[in-house]
Amino acid sequence: MIETLFPVKLVVRVPCAVIEHNGKVLAAQRSKALSFPLKWEFPGGKQEENETDEETLFREIREELDVEIEILHKLPVTPKDQGWREIILVPFVCNLKTYKITLTEHEQILWLEPDTLSDLDWTEADLGVIQNYYAYREAQK
Repeated sequence: MIETLFPVKLVVRVPCAVIEHNGKVLAAQRSKALSFPLKWEFPGGKQEENETDEETLFREIREELDVEIEILHKLPVTPKDQGWREIILVPFVCNLKTYKITLTEHEQILWLEPDTLSDLDWTEADLGVIQNYYAYREAQK
């Protein structure tokens, strides 16, 4: 019998927050020390075992920005195959419940007009989130 080994692709589920506040949307610049250094993203992070998407998001936003959020709407999942792993972004449109942001992992944040989001150098996966966010906004009109 010949056994064939197939590499197991790592699948990483990453809830993220499209945070709206006063008509603007928060963009976070990744640290120089992380993968995709200095690219822009929506804050969030890897889901831990036995966590729901929402639990992960609340925990990650507390860890990265030191604020509390309210989830308003779940956007379509955005997968990004990176060859050796697949990132599955699970975006949520959110509002802030607390407002004093303290950065612990990002270089900087910007509050942008929604129609200027694509002006930044985003990670590829987050570009898909932006398109779904625009569709969500259009449906709200």
